[in-house]
Amino acid sequence: MEPPPETRSDPALLQRGRPRANRLAYPGMLIAILAVAMAAWAGHSGRPAPDVMLLYVGAEDCAPCRAWQNGDGAIFFRSAEFPRIRYREVKSQHLTDVLNDDNWPEELRAYRSQLKRSDGVPLWLVVSGGEIVERKFGAEAWRDIILPKIRSLLRPSLI
Repeated sequence: MEPPPETRSDPALLQRGRPRANRLAYPGMLIAILAVAMAAWAGHSGRPAPDVMLLYVGAEDCAPCRAWQNGDGAIFFRSAEFPRIRYREVKSQHLTDVLNDDNWPEELRAYRSQLKRSDGVPLWLVVSGGEIVERKFGAEAWRDIILPKIRSLLRPSLI
């Protein structure tokens, strides 16, 4: 004896009654899980995170310093690179006081000793592994040399 027609399973009827979103949920979840796993794997490739510090040196009475801080600097502070570095500032009230001890924390004075009086401000030191790997001043140097150097140090190596 055959079950009455209203109790028989008809795959087409079952599929029609199931919302389309439910049928797509499983592949979507699988894709999301794979994306998270790949991101975690790429971020933990066995290499330590890059040790990059950007040391900014400027003065309150320096118009180019203020222009950088309100322009390119503000953009950089909101960039994807900024949270990946250590950022330190040495700012004096006056251009003539930039190298004074009062403006330099003890832990940064070793970098100050490598500067010349002729170095202008705004000045950036890119430090990696405790060594200065780039030192330049001026707005043009920020765009042409300092920012590209930071990006190259943060770029994962292919090895």
